[in-house]
Amino acid sequence: MANLPPRKKSASCKISKQDTNPLQILLQMGFPKKRALKALAATGNRSVQLASDWLLTHVNDAYIDADEPREFIFYAIPTGPLFTQLHDFWEKSKQTGWNGAHNFPPHITLVPSFKAADDTSLQLAKAVKQVIESVGKPPVCPIKLEPYISPNFMGLFISEEHEDYLKKIALQYAKQLSTILGVKVDTNEQSKNCINPEDHSNTFTNVEAQNKSLHITLAYHFDVTAYDALKALVDELDLSQMQTPAWELRLYSRDPRFTNHQVYKVTQSYVPEASDELELVLGDYIYIEEKQFDTSLDGWVYGTSWLTGVSGYLPGVCARRTPDSDAWTLHRAISLTTSNSSDSKSESDSNTDVEMATSYPHEDADKLALEKSEEVYKTWETYWKAATLNQTENILQQGSSDKDGNSVTNKENGDTNATVSRTEVKQTNGSSGNERRWLFSLRHGERIDLTYGSWVPYCFDENGTYTRKDLNMPLTLADRAGGAESYRRDTPLTRVGELQAHLVGEGLRAAGVRLHRVYASAALRAVQTAHHVLQGLQADPSVRVRVEPGLFEFKLWHATKGLGPFMTPLELHKAGFTVDLDYKPYVELDINTTETMQEFYERNEYVIQSIAKDKEQEGDNIMFVGHATTLDIMVTALKRLKVDRKEFPPYQLGNFLARVPYCALGAMRDRPLQVTSPPCPPSINSSSGRFDWKLLMDVENEIE
Repeated sequence: MANLPPRKKSASCKISKQDTNPLQILLQMGFPKKRALKALAATGNRSVQLASDWLLTHVNDAYIDADEPREFIFYAIPTGPLFTQLHDFWEKSKQTGWNGAHNFPPHITLVPSFKAADDTSLQLAKAVKQVIESVGKPPVCPIKLEPYISPNFMGLFISEEHEDYLKKIALQYAKQLSTILGVKVDTNEQSKNCINPEDHSNTFTNVEAQNKSLHITLAYHFDVTAYDALKALVDELDLSQMQTPAWELRLYSRDPRFTNHQVYKVTQSYVPEASDELELVLGDYIYIEEKQFDTSLDGWVYGTSWLTGVSGYLPGVCARRTPDSDAWTLHRAISLTTSNSSDSKSESDSNTDVEMATSYPHEDADKLALEKSEEVYKTWETYWKAATLNQTENILQQGSSDKDGNSVTNKENGDTNATVSRTEVKQTNGSSGNERRWLFSLRHGERIDLTYGSWVPYCFDENGTYTRKDLNMPLTLADRAGGAESYRRDTPLTRVGELQAHLVGEGLRAAGVRLHRVYASAALRAVQTAHHVLQGLQADPSVRVRVEPGLFEFKLWHATKGLGPFMTPLELHKAGFTVDLDYKPYVELDINTTETMQEFYERNEYVIQSIAKDKEQEGDNIMFVGHATTLDIMVTALKRLKVDRKEFPPYQLGNFLARVPYCALGAMRDRPLQVTSPPCPPSINSSSGRFDWKLLMDVENEIE
């Protein structure tokens, strides 16, 4: 047959933006429908970009065209103080050996695993919200948790009010599934009082609403020798004054091929030397059958990459065991706490009637760290090549900013291309040329005491002389009133914490945003964070940190070990920090008295509102550097400032505070005042333990 000329399609044949959806866009890009649906399901229908990247990374996946449906599971995840306790339990219990509970986050199973076709994944996610709307809000009464301990299972059973509520959600969701999937609903009434350890290896012909006694599994499938240690950890849990939990409903899915596999995270990259070997990319997950380690004679095992779907042999020492759920896909997460609950949505589920605020390139990756998506590796590879192959000292452009925050050329280096323009990194959304003011809130960076525990006795001698005992500790510590004891009560940052703050400054500089005023809590870690943000921003020397004690966190949290004294501005200045010695704070904090939660909020509110209303600072970009609560309080205080009301309900801590990482950046803009995406991406980093060099002595002794 003769070659046909390519057809030129008219503009009228194109699908308008209003009529497109991610599937249609992928089809227009030339991907087969089956593969496009599989990619969307595997990435949680997050975005076209993630789905297309998944298709490209899985081009050599031998099972990419398989008809095997994905496995889904529906959880209720506790958040807040309950989650914090359970997370600590998880970490401590791992020291007794890996058990089945470590494969998943602390949770209550509402609907056990079921299979569904790829083309239903979006409907399944939408059904979660529909269920909440039909069932209503959770009970407001405190939850009672009853420990249950047996030789092969340990867990917490929940009180009747919360159990009944979650069972209603489970049943309603199962009914939704029966409509979507066309299967029968099994409410499982006959086994209501059975204990069902977390066996995720089964799939169900029918959708089964969990109607047994709802519980949070603490441990199962553990070695008999670990029983006493695990029981002691359960006994240590403080369940006496547990408040109303903040449940979060989550719908997950996973690749059904790896139901009976363990998940390992790559800790060391490896370039294959033979055709049957698997390339290892740092941070990727590998599915490995347990028997591989039992039968391997040389430490090499056979596994499959989560990132690419490719299988091959790999050295087992290059990966470590990690929870199975780390390799799962999150389709929906909705908090049950308030009517304004957080809700992770997809492009396919967006509301096109709502006017979108200014967007940034990183906004489509809001679940990046949670889902461990392939974008992490693609982005890191881009940065790594920019820094190594091009031999640049910094992947960011080196241009500085003019008075209005716009980028200018780095003329000193003679580089006319090294510019970062606001118009290049931001969309104006059709607004006028007047820039809207930025209001930032930032949590401090990584702190020493929560990294090392009791560190002062190891690093200070009897004369009060400081010696660094770890590379992540400061090289030196400045003299201050109270010496070592003051550092114990008012901890400094680690070196990583300093870097985290510096990166925030770099990110703002790359986005073409400058700061005019920076206010920091009197805590040393907050002042240090603010200082290093300005260093990374390469801010004008006139911009100095204004130490504001009113931004300090809730004093009652420090009742056990005591507070301060904080370093004075003069001490901070002598220590080399860029503080404003002429600044007069709005609030002087008495460290020897206690306060109520409402008093804590009101002093923070007073500071933030006073600064925002200051006519001399009108239009200035401002940053408040403080604590995890600072992000929540800034939004609350500024929004209340715009509401015509004299009285507001008492302040309550946000339920998301346990999820505010070091150097988390919150952002608002005025005209109109609203929460918006920060102009620079967030950051994540992996943790590492201390290396014991004495382990090498064993190797040495074996050779001798």
